[in-house]
Amino acid sequence: MNVDVFVVGAGPSGLAAGIASARNRRGTVCVLERNTESGCKFLLSGSGQCNVTHSGQIADFLNHYGNTKKARFVKPALLSFDNIALTHFFEQRGVPFLKREDGKIFPKSLKSKDLLNILVAELKEQGGILQTETVVKNVAKINTGFLLTTNRGEFCAEKLILATGGQSYPSTGSQGDGFRFAKQLGHQLVEPKPALTPVIVRNYPFADLSGISFWSAKIEIHRNRKRLKVGQGDVLLTHRGLSGPAILNLSRDMKPNDKILVALIEPEKWVSEIFTGKRTLKNALQQFGIAERFLVRILELFDIVPDQPVAETNRETRKRLELVLTGYPFIIESLGGWNEAMVTSGGVVLEEVNRQTMESRIVSGLYFCGELLDIDGNTGGYNIQFAISSGFTAGNSVHY
Repeated sequence: MNVDVFVVGAGPSGLAAGIASARNRRGTVCVLERNTESGCKFLLSGSGQCNVTHSGQIADFLNHYGNTKKARFVKPALLSFDNIALTHFFEQRGVPFLKREDGKIFPKSLKSKDLLNILVAELKEQGGILQTETVVKNVAKINTGFLLTTNRGEFCAEKLILATGGQSYPSTGSQGDGFRFAKQLGHQLVEPKPALTPVIVRNYPFADLSGISFWSAKIEIHRNRKRLKVGQGDVLLTHRGLSGPAILNLSRDMKPNDKILVALIEPEKWVSEIFTGKRTLKNALQQFGIAERFLVRILELFDIVPDQPVAETNRETRKRLELVLTGYPFIIESLGGWNEAMVTSGGVVLEEVNRQTMESRIVSGLYFCGELLDIDGNTGGYNIQFAISSGFTAGNSVHY
């Protein structure tokens, strides 16, 4: 099969690239998908509810991609197709949205399938072809463009857009094929690793308290006795360790044996007055909003009687409680693997891609978009927004 543009991968970035390319086509545009249907990983996003983007200005978005280099790279794509353009695109086609208090934006139906259906329908409306059950095995540069070796034979195209995603949730088809293709075509990679992943804690004492949350907790990551990173957000206890937005967002910077300090009580709110009066220690500490079951466990772990009167709490016990509750230490045993990670950190080196067009600086006619690049955003819709924005950027650029 000979077409003008092949897009490999029919997730949100690939479908967006196919739509934009088909709109501007001077020939045939075909999106190839290895699964029986498109968007398998996209359907799982937000537990199927699909936090597709976030509210606010794009300038605010730029703080959610890890560092200033990555912020600089994503900026043109986000400006060319921002969160307002994204929601307008779907609203025009019959999908309304709702915005939560935390700024996260979901389809009002809370069904990612509604958004996927729109993307697929729009691709076909623009004359693009979606071909499923097509596994690309190898990619090569030839004089006339690109040669794709697949389970359905050899395909040729003048231009190629790689939108295969990363390696997270490999059961959905995200098995890292795009990284292999990029290397075959001469690109370097930042080593891919799981990101937005929960943490498994060494000697974890709270397995039976899974589900307890701490809202807007301050967090520090320490390595070799030095503070490496700080953050703040919601923390969730799991049956093996820690999760929640704050942990997930910082997981890209974590390694086994790092220490995580979680402030269950903000240090500035810790005052000696809590140890006055006739209250029990447990009741005095509950004013900080700590779940009773967790608080009792903490006191038991440090051999402190929960029902002892605060006035009878000695100085040594008070100091120990202050240290623990303003920075409870967790030692990382390991990070969640590919089956748990929401996204992939690492990928195609950004210096080898033109951020204005998503075209390779090494191979003319080759484009990258979405998670295949060395871009990973925080939770909150930032990854899907970049996937779609970069897809539209690549698709709009491919014919020029």
